[in-house]
Amino acid sequence: MFNLLPQEEQQAINREYRLRLAATSLLFLAALSAVASVALLPSLFLSFQKEAVILKRADVLKAEIATGGRDNSASLLKLTGQKAAVFKEERPVFYFYELIRDITRQKTAGIKIMGVSIKRAEGGSPAVAVLGVAKDREALLSFERTLKREKTFAEVSVPVSNFVSAADINFSIMAKTK
Repeated sequence: MFNLLPQEEQQAINREYRLRLAATSLLFLAALSAVASVALLPSLFLSFQKEAVILKRADVLKAEIATGGRDNSASLLKLTGQKAAVFKEERPVFYFYELIRDITRQKTAGIKIMGVSIKRAEGGSPAVAVLGVAKDREALLSFERTLKREKTFAEVSVPVSNFVSAADINFSIMAKTK
């Protein structure tokens, strides 16, 4: 291909091209820097806030140490001992599957258990509700007595209304664990 421009004009065009390319690159670099600095501003403010909080905490700790850390350490040890004593208390642990297993083991031939509901009370023992169908009153009464003899349950109660029907009795038994 033939170049019809003189050599000096070709060099001038190349210089102008390079200058425009450099100016465009610097403009994009400046725009990128502006966007990056705006994106980093929230983390900068957050770090300033964290620094202020840490300095305040350090001042509080220094003041506490200066005023008498010995008295506080003794009370802290006493408090820790009390907390450990709370965790040391041994409460019987009941797993739900164990409760259900104990109930189903006590089931007699005339009893069909339809459902078991367990409600865990805060700080207390779980309450269990057993729902089902009894063949007759004697089967229901014997099931209640076997549950009362079970060491797991502290209290077993059957509402009197369960004994109204003579056969195919829908019952609900409430029991509290020890």
